[in-house]
Amino acid sequence: PLMPIYAESLGATGIWLGIIFAGFSPSRGLFMPIIGRISDKKGRKMFILAGLLIYTILSLAYIRADSVYTLTVIRMIHGFASAMVIPVAMAYIGEISPEGREGTYMGTFSVSLFLGMGLGPLIGGILKDTFGMASAFYAMSALSAISFLVCFLFLPELKT
Repeated sequence: PLMPIYAESLGATGIWLGIIFAGFSPSRGLFMPIIGRISDKKGRKMFILAGLLIYTILSLAYIRADSVYTLTVIRMIHGFASAMVIPVAMAYIGEISPEGREGTYMGTFSVSLFLGMGLGPLIGGILKDTFGMASAFYAMSALSAISFLVCFLFLPELKT
């Protein structure tokens, strides 16, 4: 929800708001099957870690965006990073789920995913109103870095 405000501060018009938002999904959609196929062969952990590392860096890149063009490119790279995390994590969950408990495991993952999608904008809005727009991106970077660290330390690589 903060993206339109931020994009408008960079001079985005209605069409550019659409382009900035649209940049994420086609990028993600293009790369999901490619990354998914490679992760089936090479392993999942490295893709999850790479995606989270890109999230961490991109969160700071949003702050440095100086035009709608830069913001569009950042959103497209964000879509690429998302293709490395969400579908690969879902495949990982499928692999670690005990037989007959796949729905429970995927349901638990989905709850955490949607809680993040619901609470993230709320927390971002509170941070923006309290400390300014950049604080939301700093928080996003910090949370991505923590996620990277937790996965790096505790997520075992599965034998494919």
